[in-house]
Amino acid sequence: MCCQSTKVFWHPNGIRSTADHYFTTKHPRMFKLNLKIALRNIWKNKSAAFINMFGLSLGLAGFITILLYLNHETGFDKWDPKLKNVYKVGVHFKVNASDEWWESLPSNLVTLMRKNCPEVKSASMSNWGEEVIVHGQDYFYDLNARVVDSTFFSTFPFTFLQGDARTALHQPNSAVINRKMAMKIFGTEDVIGKRIEMGFDKKLHTITGVWDNERNPTHFWADVITNIPDPADDGWGNFSYNIYFQLHEGADAETALAKISRLFLDAKARWTVRDGADKVKQRALLTEAQSKQILAKNGGMDIQLIFEPVGKVYTSSVFYGKTRETTLYVLSGLAIFLLAIACINFTNLAMAYSGRRAREIGVKKVLGVERNTLIKQFLFETFLQTMSAFLFGLALVELLLPYFNGLLGGNISFLNHADLYGIVWQVALVFVVVTLCAGLYPAVYLSGFLPTKVLKGNFERSSKGVMIRRVLIVGQFVITCTFIICFSVMFSQLDFLRNKDIGLSRSQVVSFNMQTKNMMNMPADQFEQTRQRLMKIEGVQSVSRSSRSPWTTNGSNSGDAAYLENQIVIDDYYIDFDYFKTLNISMAAGRDFSLPNFSSDTLQMSAILNESAVRELGIKAPLGKTYKRAGSSLRIVGVVKDFNDRGFEKSIKPSHFIIKPGWTHYGSLLVSIGGADVKRTAERLAEEWKNIEAGFPVRMNWLDESFAKNIAAYNKQEKIMKVFSIATLAIALLGLFALAAYNAKTRSREIAVRKILGASTTGILRLLNKEFVLLVVIANVISFAAAYLMMHSWLNDFAYRINIPIYLFLLTGLLSMVLTIITVSWQAYKAAVANPVDALKYE
Repeated sequence: MCCQSTKVFWHPNGIRSTADHYFTTKHPRMFKLNLKIALRNIWKNKSAAFINMFGLSLGLAGFITILLYLNHETGFDKWDPKLKNVYKVGVHFKVNASDEWWESLPSNLVTLMRKNCPEVKSASMSNWGEEVIVHGQDYFYDLNARVVDSTFFSTFPFTFLQGDARTALHQPNSAVINRKMAMKIFGTEDVIGKRIEMGFDKKLHTITGVWDNERNPTHFWADVITNIPDPADDGWGNFSYNIYFQLHEGADAETALAKISRLFLDAKARWTVRDGADKVKQRALLTEAQSKQILAKNGGMDIQLIFEPVGKVYTSSVFYGKTRETTLYVLSGLAIFLLAIACINFTNLAMAYSGRRAREIGVKKVLGVERNTLIKQFLFETFLQTMSAFLFGLALVELLLPYFNGLLGGNISFLNHADLYGIVWQVALVFVVVTLCAGLYPAVYLSGFLPTKVLKGNFERSSKGVMIRRVLIVGQFVITCTFIICFSVMFSQLDFLRNKDIGLSRSQVVSFNMQTKNMMNMPADQFEQTRQRLMKIEGVQSVSRSSRSPWTTNGSNSGDAAYLENQIVIDDYYIDFDYFKTLNISMAAGRDFSLPNFSSDTLQMSAILNESAVRELGIKAPLGKTYKRAGSSLRIVGVVKDFNDRGFEKSIKPSHFIIKPGWTHYGSLLVSIGGADVKRTAERLAEEWKNIEAGFPVRMNWLDESFAKNIAAYNKQEKIMKVFSIATLAIALLGLFALAAYNAKTRSREIAVRKILGASTTGILRLLNKEFVLLVVIANVISFAAAYLMMHSWLNDFAYRINIPIYLFLLTGLLSMVLTIITVSWQAYKAAVANPVDALKYE
């Protein structure tokens, strides 16, 4: 330490010394001196400094990586100020036991808003379009096509690279594509006036605009958008359109939304009783209560409009489940806790080694150095370490981003981020917060040492310092053990989902997308010849068709069904012969559809219900009974056991299965394959299908692959938790290792005395482990409660879930205990077997 001669001089505020003047003013050597002291202390305690910086860099790298991902995920539909006034409309139905959320509505709602809501600046509708683009000899399938009305880009302000958003869809057969699709099809974004063919009927469209998909991340999945004329008035029963509207700037959103809801309920109520004795004669607008009373009386429906700001749809829409929102919460918690544990580790080690600075601080205080100056000095030392950790952390981020992108299926970047300025400010703020959190308390703690105490002897074992370190160790292990338990529960739940009996076979079943109207609309009896043609291929066990393929997103119809006084919402499946046989779905009662029964089944429309539909309709002895669907009577010929072909977040929906000429909406061919060479059978099927649907590429997928895609988001959560749990555990053990080494070193003389007095190595190990083991036990108790509450909430999102296994808590506690004992014992053993003379010779 640098020593100066001390002179006293008078100051208006009292007596000051030249040493105080030296340390507290902007002396030219001040920075150089503090830098020397900082570097000397870092080098003197290089092992602790390395652990500090390495642990902090891991925490910073994890935090910044997650921060980049969160910025990406929460940036959807926020790229234009107008979007804060844009809403998507949905509807929540309750029909007796059925509880449904639909994101589609009648097109008439757009007309209603335009005429009666001056607060609405623009209202537009959208629907799904053709699923293929044809350009020359090339077919482009992996795309999202939408049809919208001509005002859509006034409501949803996409950023156009080419064309005029105001007029792009005013002409018939116009098309607007995004930049990615333009490059994929044409190899350039200069495509205005070029033509593409849409759909299997190859309808010609002219490209009139290109929007920037990179600058416009949106929940509105679209690669190509074509125009549709405003649909004719088809009443209030056809819920087919996604509807968006934009409010005027300054409009009262709460008032406007309430008005739209009232207008919709009034129109729906009047339309529901339009032909009945209860026809509404009141000319004035019905109140919501009046409308709901009419709807409840006529069909038992409780309807409520749902308005979602488009900025929240991507992350937290009620229509898409909670998977993405849950992932963001999990990641946010991981980021905060990972950084917190790194800061705790840093603080803990800084305070543990505080005794080595006690005499330095005491001497400086005697020389007149003020406490604020000491705080600044220690913060400067922290700044040097956090800056080193920060730079290393940024390097780790660049190295880890490819892995992280692969893990989450993202494409995020730091140096090439679209909003690099905003990200830099966020990262800089994180750096400042980390420096203060990691260094402020140790700086205040160190600067508060009293010279009269520290100059008398050893300050390393102060009760206050020890207590704070204990609290921080408990905090570290609470976070670590909570992560490990949460990861274990998530893994168990996902393992349960992967292996759960879903009621159908997804193994060795292949699905073909049918692409010609001839095959899609062919009645079951006429398709029989094609089915038998495929059955002749060796290894093919069964063939059928369906309106939707299990575990895919291609849609199905649904609507109200009634039996006596009971009314529910039911899903429509249009199927062919041997559908249940192909998927190995068991019949609970009655029979399947077959060619010999086809005539009788179509003479009076027959249907097969699943167990949920029978239960919710309240049908006793269902075989032969009839129920209503869309004004038609259907006769029940069979009941099939419930099977899951959609997801695990909601219970199996009431469904019925129909086969009838003229009511055919087939989209998928399903083939069950057996035998030794499954791959060869699939290849022969593909070859044969090229002849059946000549001129079209074969589109096929295995059902087990479709199932895997449905639980991919949960698999991502599992992988994320695994990676960051390991990182958190590593940081905690690093800190524990350094603290154990420090503890063993500071107690070396005590250990030496105990050995001379006859203490065994085992006894010394037990003594040094006792304190840490107790702290880990306390941390485990707290983490058990925290993890249980968190996982109970997470599991509530699943209709099919495990009970939280108690043994996972016990194993986590045992693991943390074993690792603690191993870590502490390693350092304690080195102290215990050391020569006592080496420790006592100083005395």
